[in-house]
Amino acid sequence: MYKRVLGFIFLVLLLFSVSFSQESLTLESLLPLLQKSPLYQIYQSQYESYLQSYYASQAQLKPQLSAQAGYNQGETSVTLSGVTSTSESKIGSITLDYSQVLLPWGDVGISLKSSSIDLEQAKNNFRLNYQNLYYQFLQYFYDLYLAQEQLKIYEENYNLAVKQREVAENQFKNGVINEITLLDYRQQEKLAEINYSSGKNNLEIAYKTLENFLGTKLERIPVKTDIKSDLFSEKPEDLISALYNGNITIKNAALDVEKNKLSLEKAKLPSWGVSVGGSYNTGDTSVSFSFNTQDYALGVGLGQTFGESQKVAYSTKDVWNFKISFSAPILDGGTKDISIKQAELSLEQAALNYEKTKKDVELSFWKTFYSLLQAQETLKQKEIILEQKKANYDAQKIRYELGLITDLNLKSYEIEYLQAEYDLKNAILDFNLQKVQLDILLNR
Repeated sequence: MYKRVLGFIFLVLLLFSVSFSQESLTLESLLPLLQKSPLYQIYQSQYESYLQSYYASQAQLKPQLSAQAGYNQGETSVTLSGVTSTSESKIGSITLDYSQVLLPWGDVGISLKSSSIDLEQAKNNFRLNYQNLYYQFLQYFYDLYLAQEQLKIYEENYNLAVKQREVAENQFKNGVINEITLLDYRQQEKLAEINYSSGKNNLEIAYKTLENFLGTKLERIPVKTDIKSDLFSEKPEDLISALYNGNITIKNAALDVEKNKLSLEKAKLPSWGVSVGGSYNTGDTSVSFSFNTQDYALGVGLGQTFGESQKVAYSTKDVWNFKISFSAPILDGGTKDISIKQAELSLEQAALNYEKTKKDVELSFWKTFYSLLQAQETLKQKEIILEQKKANYDAQKIRYELGLITDLNLKSYEIEYLQAEYDLKNAILDFNLQKVQLDILLNR
């Protein structure tokens, strides 16, 4: 019986803990909503568009087969020795056409390489967009948490101001203080009321901002998060190496250079071309083929006719032909040279942009790196201030127990301690955001 009671108590506590965990907003509970947010859907749609374009380019290498069926009915007139004879024809036909790119060279090969680069850039952009999206999510969540914590302090301060004003009114009635001092307390109360009201508004705005960002309604329940930070001690020279190897913006700039190299290669493709083709007809069956050096594609056709038609006297049973042709522009008005020059200029511009991008990203790195170091020093300072406020608050509690100060005086010191605690939380979250920004630059 005793074990059953203990088991029942444990079950109740477990259910209570589960229920309690559901009565708060946390990063873990909201993170799944990030992939359902409007911005995430937009970024995913953009990536899917490039993915489909890549599939479309790859489809050029796959066999293409088409079929065509037809029916023709008519009359044929033949005049021999002044005598005209007319016969009716009824012909049905079926044709199959097959084509296949044999070699991924030339224009087709360049298009395939270019689409692969486009897809790689799309992957990079999607990852970078998601990283920035996560950073915004953290920022809005932290803003919500800090607005909640700040409101608690505003509420405590307002309640203290009300009590101080009530005491001041009694003191004024007893002639302990003058009217000017009373007005000071009333002014402090009004200011505390304004701050309290502003804190409520800021909390609601923070809720709505996160709701708009996630695209969903959030319950007005407490917000909880772990307030902790790890000491940052990485060396900048190690990070710079990782920056050049991993930064997504630099990677995409390098891919732009590769795309422009392909454009120059395409502009320099020979303008001449060779095509080969032929056909063979026997009875009601025909076979044809073709191949050219423009897209290096082989085409094969097979046709079959059915029915009756007038056959001319000079027709033969088997007919075949083979042809080969060579084409080259003689005068193009300088179009070829202009295209090459434009491609060379674009490549040069892409190379310059790549070098500039590396410098811009490195500058962003140093700004973020030093901001992170400053945030870490600010954090340490807030820790010292909190220790001072806590020590002072503990000392004032002793004085209160000795009857040297009033409960309102003690409450004032407690609020100072709560504000220092809030300032430390703010510094820690700001430090964590700076670390996320650095991780985005390093793509880790």
